[in-house]
Amino acid sequence: MRPFWLLPLVGLALAQVGRPVDEFQKALGPLPPGARVEVEAKGGRLLAARYLGPENAPFLARLLEKATGLGYGGPFLDWYGKNRGALWGKRLTLGLGEEFLLELALGEEVSARVAPREVPEGAFGQDRLILGEKGPFLRVFSDFQCPFCQRLAREVLPALKARAARGEVRVSYRHFPLKEIHPEALPAATASECAHRQGAFWPYHDLLMAGRLGDYLGLARALGLEEGAFARCLKDPSAQAPVEADRALALRLGLRGTPTVFAGPYRVPNPFDLKRVLDYLELAR
Repeated sequence: MRPFWLLPLVGLALAQVGRPVDEFQKALGPLPPGARVEVEAKGGRLLAARYLGPENAPFLARLLEKATGLGYGGPFLDWYGKNRGALWGKRLTLGLGEEFLLELALGEEVSARVAPREVPEGAFGQDRLILGEKGPFLRVFSDFQCPFCQRLAREVLPALKARAARGEVRVSYRHFPLKEIHPEALPAATASECAHRQGAFWPYHDLLMAGRLGDYLGLARALGLEEGAFARCLKDPSAQAPVEADRALALRLGLRGTPTVFAGPYRVPNPFDLKRVLDYLELAR
């Protein structure tokens, strides 16, 4: 049974989880005869949607697309057509990419619920590298040598920093150095921990995300940090320990790449879309 949710998808300009419920209802359009759609909302925003009614694969495909904002419709119809016989009478929980789940039960009445994956916030442990003092947490698992992480820091983080300064969000950095493919990721993360010991994690973060990797003592000097203490820290195995702890957590959570971003318990589907990040932060309040 080939899983449709592993196929490549494209983003769509659709109503979606995190947007106001009325937007989703308008985008979904008329319901098939005998069907109903129940919505779960949080703060007036869509959290999950459930279809109940007669079998109607095209409408289910539409529901998936309108709820997730991603192009799952075509892959779902292809997968459903190939596997319908084996699905009848069963209850399944299927992964829609890494961000959503589909609970599907086929029988005389079909039930299909689409919702974001959730990670209990207690599973993240203690946040340490934080911008902001109030608001929901936005946890960013990142790698200083990752070009996509650098893009996120360049294009999205400045707006989040401004909101953190206003008490609207707490941005928490989490190390996820992909050391297998990025040889400077672990040394850079360790150096950032040395900067943290002198109260300068975020300024040092910004220099690293600008691509200034390698001369870690020189970056410390540029920020006016105490060079001797910084140099000793770079050789101290304890400086690497929090980096490895964050990386181990990322692996336990099943994360496979960077950047991976969570707003509260919810994984953000496209963290490069500031509007979508802010929608998920509202959902996480």
